[in-house]
Amino acid sequence: MAILFRLWKQLSEMDFRVISILSALIILFGTVSVHIIEPETFPTMFDSFWWTMTTVTTVGYGDFFPVTIPGRLVGIILFIFGIGLIGVLIGKIVEAASTYQRLKKEGRLVYKKSGHFIYIGWSKKTEQAIKEIFNHDPKASIVLIDDLPETPIAHDHIHFISGDPTDEKTLVKSNVLEARRVAIFSDPKIDETVLRDGKSLLIASAVEALSLQHNQDIQTVVEVSEERHISKFNHIRVDDFILSDDSVSLLMAKATLQPGTTTIFRQLLSKKFGNNIHVLKSKSSWKTYRDASQRLLDDGAVLIAVNEDMDFRQAIQKKLKEDDTLYVICHDSTFEKLKAIYKTE
Repeated sequence: MAILFRLWKQLSEMDFRVISILSALIILFGTVSVHIIEPETFPTMFDSFWWTMTTVTTVGYGDFFPVTIPGRLVGIILFIFGIGLIGVLIGKIVEAASTYQRLKKEGRLVYKKSGHFIYIGWSKKTEQAIKEIFNHDPKASIVLIDDLPETPIAHDHIHFISGDPTDEKTLVKSNVLEARRVAIFSDPKIDETVLRDGKSLLIASAVEALSLQHNQDIQTVVEVSEERHISKFNHIRVDDFILSDDSVSLLMAKATLQPGTTTIFRQLLSKKFGNNIHVLKSKSSWKTYRDASQRLLDDGAVLIAVNEDMDFRQAIQKKLKEDDTLYVICHDSTFEKLKAIYKTE
């Protein structure tokens, strides 16, 4: 027993790969040997494999069992060595699963998939934005980066990474080069707006550095506390800016001057309502703003902007280019129909 105890202790300290190989060998030994020794009792290899597996896992159904002395000696070997090996293997599998869950919760695992969204900075705003993403696409993948000790939100489609987002190594762990878009939120723990936007600037600079280093186009959205700080981002490429407080202030003013308008904005911003803002590319047959607006209206959509231009006072004269981006309001089902129709034309 002392020898066996030392043997199992050494086995438990072995690498998982070695234990897996030894377990496979002992199962192979039991399967092949008992089939050769007692072909009448175990007529097929699967029968001997079944008996071997029920033996080493201590299930022992009793539907198959060796009747000869050599066959029973094989059984004894499986009792002594096989059960111990499989026990160690199962223990290591459980331990590995537990370690994986702990590392995932602590944000220490590298994200290797692509086509995901990266949200940097945890706050109530981040949580609300993530919920809205899942309202649009329940299967979307999101990587959340923050310097918290463990994930603040548990979700199968959210991968948490703990670390300093201004450090390029942290961004690399999120597979930022293969992300669909990076959203940088202001740090709510910083009171000074200058320092808050300064941190966002450092993070955006780190993303831009990786973009230039690997010659990759990374779409970036940044939340800023004050509009005057946007000019400080001119040396790096940022696709969109979101003002932290202005949105609330402007909506409050609109509601004061024009009651009921906030309902319209909520409908446009949230997936919970039918109509949403969608993006289309201009068609060569559309020569002016009016051409595009009329055709879209006939198909059930409303054109609200061309690129960043929302001035339609001279729509009949304003020319369209094929690379212009058109922003329209319509139902999701209508938008899918539009894409299918315009693709075939």
